[in-house]
Amino acid sequence: MNRIPNPDIEVPDEKVAMAFFRSIRWVNGVYCPKCKSYNINNRGIQGRTRRYSCKDCGSNFNDFTGTFFHKSKIPLGIMLYILFNLDNKTTTQLSEELDYSRQCISRISKLFRDKLLTNPEYFDFDEEEQ
Repeated sequence: MNRIPNPDIEVPDEKVAMAFFRSIRWVNGVYCPKCKSYNINNRGIQGRTRRYSCKDCGSNFNDFTGTFFHKSKIPLGIMLYILFNLDNKTTTQLSEELDYSRQCISRISKLFRDKLLTNPEYFDFDEEEQ
């Protein structure tokens, strides 16, 4: 189902959002999430994601494998809009703008906060590293 968001807001285009996501996810090149090998085959695009197979371990994966976007049906552009506006807007405002339920927006916001914004893996640096 393709939802048309409120025309008064600027939601990233899905192709631009996927290119942005891929540039972050595969910053050092595409690798197998299972065995960490860079020896992979590109198996084309299915839906919005690229599919890959590992030549070393034989596993199949896509751009979202191992991320919390893996089973999400919400367009990535909408997800990025939520992420970029977490601190500026309330859950109710985002829900009204995007025409998604408040519970859905709240769940996505919690995922972003728990996995990205408050995760010490991303923000906890030793003083020696700085």
